[in-house]
Amino acid sequence: MIPLDAVVPAAAAGALIGLAVRALMPARRDLASALDRLDVSKTAGTPRLHAVTTTADTLQERIGVRLMGELGHRLTLPIKDLNLLGITPAAHLGKRTLLALYGLVLPQLLQALLALAGTPLPFAVPVIVSLAIAGVFWFLPGKDVARDAAAARLVVRHAAASYLERVALARIANSGAAQALTETAEVGDNFIFVRMRQAFHEADLSGVSVWDALKQLGEDLDIPELTRPADTLALAGEGAAVYTTLQAQARQLRIALLSDTKTQANEASAEMVLPVTAGVILMLTFVMIPVTVTILGS
Repeated sequence: MIPLDAVVPAAAAGALIGLAVRALMPARRDLASALDRLDVSKTAGTPRLHAVTTTADTLQERIGVRLMGELGHRLTLPIKDLNLLGITPAAHLGKRTLLALYGLVLPQLLQALLALAGTPLPFAVPVIVSLAIAGVFWFLPGKDVARDAAAARLVVRHAAASYLERVALARIANSGAAQALTETAEVGDNFIFVRMRQAFHEADLSGVSVWDALKQLGEDLDIPELTRPADTLALAGEGAAVYTTLQAQARQLRIALLSDTKTQANEASAEMVLPVTAGVILMLTFVMIPVTVTILGS
């Protein structure tokens, strides 16, 4: 007869797996909410990045789409960071959910194996461990996204400094504001230049000015280094001379980048003090032990 201590964890693991499978099943669509999403007047003020993807190819996206459809805007996701990294909110939410389910199931399966072997843990132990691991696994993808987005924004800041200088040179060469923005974006192969070219192409199709498209891109990605030159070029569209302003913005950005680099170098040097000190003390200890033993023995 199978011990009860083995049946309960296995049943709990099966229930969690069943919930994951249930999330993959097509959800019933609410007609009223679907019509509201199609109503342009009701969605005009809604950020574009909060739209739920309706087509999903991976397991993570299917689970994420289902959860976002059920929970809606009650979820708090790092939308701007995800958009910067090119990750859909559904895929991110699905990954966090699968990792949390894995954290819940793993201790329960271990408890079932221990129960079959006749040495089960107390019931509270696997439950607490499951909740702890699930919580850690739920927050891990968010930490990874924040770290990767910070690194990506640093790359964008360097690219923005170069972009500002090139736009300023294009403007002083009598290029129009729109022409300076679009042609300068064509020369870069960084991912942010690809995003800018896409934004400019969409703006051209929709009849939006390129500086408004650049400003919207900067707001969507939370990159003020793109919104500020967009505001400056909006003035340029009205005939204002902006070469000096763009050059000053590029100079200030490079000074800020240099200051950040120095700060990071100082922090890295400070972090090395303790390991180096510990290594020196350990080396002196190994050198002094034989000498001390010899002195004491004599």
